[in-house]
Amino acid sequence: MQATNCSRIQMSRARKWSQALSLFVFGLSFSALAFPPAPYHLIYGLVRDQYGTPIQNTQVQVLLKTPVGTTHIASIDPGLALGINYVLRVPMDSLVASDLYRSNALVAANDYTMRVIVGGVTNVPIQIPTNYFELGQPAQLTQIDLTLGVDSNHDGIPDAWEQAFLASLGSNLALSNLNAGLVLTHDGRTLWQQYLLGTVLFDPDNPFAIRLVSQNAGQPILEFPTMTGRSYRVLGSFDLRQWSPLQFQLVSEGSGGVVRASYTDPVVEILRIQVVQPGLTNRAQFFKMLLQ
Repeated sequence: MQATNCSRIQMSRARKWSQALSLFVFGLSFSALAFPPAPYHLIYGLVRDQYGTPIQNTQVQVLLKTPVGTTHIASIDPGLALGINYVLRVPMDSLVASDLYRSNALVAANDYTMRVIVGGVTNVPIQIPTNYFELGQPAQLTQIDLTLGVDSNHDGIPDAWEQAFLASLGSNLALSNLNAGLVLTHDGRTLWQQYLLGTVLFDPDNPFAIRLVSQNAGQPILEFPTMTGRSYRVLGSFDLRQWSPLQFQLVSEGSGGVVRASYTDPVVEILRIQVVQPGLTNRAQFFKMLLQ
């Protein structure tokens, strides 16, 4: 087996669908009551704090509000699905009748904005522009990830994280000189990639990498650093071109541990996993992580 440092992270912001997300979304019920109600519109996503850590406090609430004051609230639920910790079920009206079937029902193209309420304080996420979003059609899905904090240079990354990152590097760069595509470390990762990984603040001289540390009965044991609230999946390949998801066990749980397709780590640690590959032939020789 070839050991590889193939730690390229699939971190596209446009990635909305994974198998887990599909199962999650289609497992929800689109209530289709008799008209004039219409099926719900679902708004979902990931709420992060100013340091990029997904929020796990179930007392935190996500608020949808329209210009006329109609509101809908969802609480944080860290166990919803990979890369998702809130879902808003927005009741929709079909406009068949002259009045709404319920006072807080909305219709397609309704204007709305989003807020996050933490400890009674209302926060404006950095992704929310000054103008309003337009609600989509009934039975549709809208992904909106929300990040708390201030983004004075408008690069999509909170100032607090960027200041901590620059401090860890001993850099005197001003925030105005930063952008999401800037590379400041020897590993070649952009500022946005470092922000999503999160590990660089703890050890900027030791970039994120996957290491093949040993084998157990022919099954590879991999090691990599994790961050609180991030979800990790393992992909394997024979040729570095085609990649397939692989199941794994946590080494800390022993041989009887749960076989899983993903893992959301509640702490910062160096995690060891044993990849589960059936059969003795056609096993993956290269590995990388999918961060969500």
